[in-house]
Amino acid sequence: MKFTSLTQRFAVWFTLVSLLPIVVIGNSFLHTFENEIQKTVIENLSAIADKKVEQIDTYLNERLLDANLLHDSIATRTAMLGFPEVFEEQGVDSDAYRQLDAQYRDHFKRFVEDASYYDLFLISLKGDIVYTQSHESDFATNLITGPYSNTGLGQVTRHALNNLESSISDFEFYEPSHGAIAAFIAYPIIISDKIVGVLALQIYSEHVFEVLSNNIGLGETGETVVVRLEDENTALVMAPLNNDADAALKRRIPLSTPHSIALKNALSGQPGAAIMLDYHKKGVVAVWRYLPRMKWGIVVKKDVDEAFANVYKVRQYSMIILGVTLLGVIFGAILFNRRVVTPLKQLNNGAMEIAAGNLHQRVFIAGWNEMRQLGHTFNIMVERLNASNQERKNAELNLRQLNQDLENRVVARTADLQHANAALAIKEEETRSVVEHMVDCVVTTDQIGVILSANPVVEKLFGYTPEEIIGQNVAILVPEPYRSEHVFYMERYCRTGHGQKYVGRPYVKGTHGIGLGREVEAIHKNGELIPVYLAVSEYFVGKERHFTGVMRDMREHVRIMNDLKQARNEAEAANQAKSAFLAAMSHEIRTPMNGVIGMIDVLRQTSLSGYQIEMANLIRDSAYALLAIIEDILDFSKIEAGKLEIEKIPMPLAGVVENACGMLAHLAQSKGVELTLFIDPEIPDNVLGDPLRIRQVLVNIINNAIKFSSKQEKPGKVSVRVLLTESESDQVVITFQVTDNGIGMNKETLENLFKSFSQGDPSTTRRFGGTGLGLAISHHLAELMNAEIAVQSEPEQGSTFIIQMPFKSLPATDKSKHKAAELIGLSCLIFGNHHGLSDDLAVYLKSAGASVEQVHNLAAAREYIKSLESGLWLIVVDAGHEDPPVEELRAAFNDRSKSLRSTLEPHFIIIKRGRRRQARVEDIDIVTLDGDVMYRQSLIRALAIAAGRIEPDEEESTLADTTIKSKPESLSREEALKQGKLILVAEDNEINQKVIRQQLTLLGYAADIANDGREALGRWQNCNYGLVLTDLHMPEIDGFELTKNIRELESDDQHIPIIALTANALKGEREHCLTAGMDDYLSKPVQLEDLQTTLEKYLRINGSDSEEETQTGEKAAASPTQPAGDTESAAKVPVDVHILKELIGDDPETIKEMLRDFRINTAKSAAELRTAYQKGQLTTAGSIAHKLKSSSRSVGALSLGELCAEMEQAGKKNNQKVLDALLPKFDAELKKVEAHLDTLCTPEASVDQRRS
Repeated sequence: MKFTSLTQRFAVWFTLVSLLPIVVIGNSFLHTFENEIQKTVIENLSAIADKKVEQIDTYLNERLLDANLLHDSIATRTAMLGFPEVFEEQGVDSDAYRQLDAQYRDHFKRFVEDASYYDLFLISLKGDIVYTQSHESDFATNLITGPYSNTGLGQVTRHALNNLESSISDFEFYEPSHGAIAAFIAYPIIISDKIVGVLALQIYSEHVFEVLSNNIGLGETGETVVVRLEDENTALVMAPLNNDADAALKRRIPLSTPHSIALKNALSGQPGAAIMLDYHKKGVVAVWRYLPRMKWGIVVKKDVDEAFANVYKVRQYSMIILGVTLLGVIFGAILFNRRVVTPLKQLNNGAMEIAAGNLHQRVFIAGWNEMRQLGHTFNIMVERLNASNQERKNAELNLRQLNQDLENRVVARTADLQHANAALAIKEEETRSVVEHMVDCVVTTDQIGVILSANPVVEKLFGYTPEEIIGQNVAILVPEPYRSEHVFYMERYCRTGHGQKYVGRPYVKGTHGIGLGREVEAIHKNGELIPVYLAVSEYFVGKERHFTGVMRDMREHVRIMNDLKQARNEAEAANQAKSAFLAAMSHEIRTPMNGVIGMIDVLRQTSLSGYQIEMANLIRDSAYALLAIIEDILDFSKIEAGKLEIEKIPMPLAGVVENACGMLAHLAQSKGVELTLFIDPEIPDNVLGDPLRIRQVLVNIINNAIKFSSKQEKPGKVSVRVLLTESESDQVVITFQVTDNGIGMNKETLENLFKSFSQGDPSTTRRFGGTGLGLAISHHLAELMNAEIAVQSEPEQGSTFIIQMPFKSLPATDKSKHKAAELIGLSCLIFGNHHGLSDDLAVYLKSAGASVEQVHNLAAAREYIKSLESGLWLIVVDAGHEDPPVEELRAAFNDRSKSLRSTLEPHFIIIKRGRRRQARVEDIDIVTLDGDVMYRQSLIRALAIAAGRIEPDEEESTLADTTIKSKPESLSREEALKQGKLILVAEDNEINQKVIRQQLTLLGYAADIANDGREALGRWQNCNYGLVLTDLHMPEIDGFELTKNIRELESDDQHIPIIALTANALKGEREHCLTAGMDDYLSKPVQLEDLQTTLEKYLRINGSDSEEETQTGEKAAASPTQPAGDTESAAKVPVDVHILKELIGDDPETIKEMLRDFRINTAKSAAELRTAYQKGQLTTAGSIAHKLKSSSRSVGALSLGELCAEMEQAGKKNNQKVLDALLPKFDAELKKVEAHLDTLCTPEASVDQRRS
């Protein structure tokens, strides 16, 4: 249908224009309302669902807490210990059981009634229910083999027994409780780390059902459906339904239908909500959740009709309003048509006549006032149009000519303008880019200070974005009191050319700051005062004055200048005391250190056990570490320069870390702290670094960790881990991580952690000691080594120090010494949990080439052993402080061997807690190693020993060589004087006199001691000394004057060596001594090796080199590596004690102790050898013979050692005939050795092998 008349079109358009906005807006509001209602309904249902899940989970958590509380009760523990014993020995009908039951029944009854439980159970390790509160039919039954073993109670009981952890069963019909729905909680009762039974509680279902059936907020049609997955396609209802009160554990809902999508999603663990059909095929709004603890799916739903009832009402009201509005619009259209449209039609007809050329046409004037005025105006227009028509024709001719001229000019001007605009755009872009990328803040203003532009740096400097600050007055960047007067300053400058020279300085007539740079204070958005460098320039745009301000952030510059000023003042004050301090401390500190280190060197040459030697070495290393630090502190030139020099020397990084931890192992053990070490095998063997400084930093941090982990109720633990973080070409980044479980630190303490003399609070110093200086030194050293230190800590949660340090790695060195320890081809099973060392052990062994598997409990180990093939297996057990389950594992291997009908050879390596470095062979197939500060190479060698790849006596010692080059017999004073080798020592300190005399005696020299330089000079003049050792600072005459006097008095053909022996370690001292006429220089404390080397340059002891070679040859002839028949002494006696003396020294008591231990151990090993021989275990017999061989040769039983060596080879080759022949010889020789040892080990016996 077409609308051609104005009346029709107006009616239609009027209706559309009036109704369309109403319809559109109304529909939009209605749609929004419906969406909000739907969103609200879903949110309400979600909140209800979450609340129900939370209530159920809270209820179950409270049940577990109840079980834990009851578990901790002393009465429960004693009851658990008593009931199983009485139950098994006398039964439940005995008087003893009834007495025990009466003793505890009231206690358990109060708990059951107060906590609203149905029943309480005590269950023995065998699964017997030895006590219940209700005494139903399940009492005294077995939950492992009995009729209720498959119930929820039986399942959680077995779980608690096997896994030593609590659990809760699902709800089910429980027959002994008259078929009631119930769930059970089982909690293992562990006493002294050993499980003694299980505590179980029976829970009512009513509380859970009450939560689920509570329909508050769900209306009349709301419902909560709880299901669990019965099989792949079926869900079992777990609680009553609105229309089925008996649905719990009876009704099943298929999951394969489209109407069960909500239930299926809930059981899959995916929370959500949607409008869908439920299992009744009815439209509902559904929300679903998943309860992981019970593996339940929960769906909360509400009928769509009830949920959206308000929406339907709003739709009805909207239709009524729309109808009423339509009637009003129609009425208005009719009225408007009569008063407006009809006059317009008449006007239109008149216009059509005029358009046709009839300029004499006039229109009828009618309608509302405006329409009448329009008709009158139309008639006047027609008259004027008629007059202007002619004028228009005349003007058109002139206009055509002007248009042509204008077009030509526009074309030319447009081309020029395009070229100019292009050049201007390039220049503007260049200028904008320069300004925006400047590092300084650039701001432009008009003459009254309104900001016209600002580059992005303004946000970094002042906190305002360019958009925020443009349009503001620049005074917002000026602090008070100058901000309020800034507009006045600007106005005065523009008016007079004079202004404020810069903020913060008074006005000076005739001056201003335009074009000058100066430091001023500005204010940040947050109110912070900021020092900036400001340069202001002036420019004009036309006649408008503008200013440009360039501002640079001066905060860092000001801070540096303040720090430099403070540092200069502090340095000037400190320098006044340094010189005096150095002069005193250089001598006073090193003098007692000479006594400490000198006597340690002497002590190491005495008869010490291996452990004592290691301790002496650690003391010596610690003393030298302290001495090295003192040397840097006392180095005047370094203090003057204000820095320490960091060395860059090749060093074995792993060895440095191991040494640092080894120094602190004894401290950790004495404080009851477990100290563990892990070094990433991927770390390069050698790097460039400063071993002294790295060790100093690590010792400081590890020492703090040990200190703050001790003195707690829980056992202290400190873990040191060294990891390879980055590796590129020859550069690596190593992370040192030290973690403890100590007292931790709060945020305030962390902020002051690296400040000198700073600790958490005064009680820290009283409780743990210390000066608070160590971490400050460590932080300074780390910075000098380009390292970063980070700390993570919380109070009572321990601390972790992380140091990331770069190194330059060096090419790998010869690793031949480690070839024997490689584990390529070996299969290893590691037994231990993640909280111990098992993960680190796995990394170490994999890096050595072994094939490694890990298990974390005995059950997993047994399961894994069932799949093993025949061959040698190394079982590494991280036992910690517990007894290792060796027998259980060995039994599992025996079972597997029987099923394979072949041999599995398990050899065990037990990792205990302790600080002994070397592996110990405890049994034929057991090697033990301590895990505290365990070195990687020690672990690998322990496995190599267990695998038979190396022998225990071939194991490399980790102890340093503690012997000097040779131990010549000491000369008497008369012999030394005859040979011209008597030494004169000038020393005023009594301790140092004793140290140097002991050292010289140990080296085979004789000496006279002079108490000062004057006495020394007199002795030199009256005796023919071969060498002079002199201190430099002595009363009467010092070392320099003594040297001067000797050099002046000695003849031209006579020159006595003079060696300086001083505690002054300042630089230039050596050169001063040589210039004064001395021959050499030794700094206290003097190392024994250095003293021996220096003296040998000037003196010879006990004859010529040929004599020394003769003595060396004689000692070599008596070496235990020679065959028994090659030495005459060995042929005379069964035990050559001289060999043992060469190994451990000549202390009689030590030698007797060693011989007694040898006799006991040899008897035990001989018995084991005979047993293995009788059982046909020839390989085992050969292994035992190997151990006997090593120990026999060590004590000097060379003949016995040779027999053991032959038996070892025969055992390895399974040569029965050779062993048959050798065993009688072995028994006979062993009897001789034992008889000889009996005579040597008597109290009055001498251990001099020549008298033997």
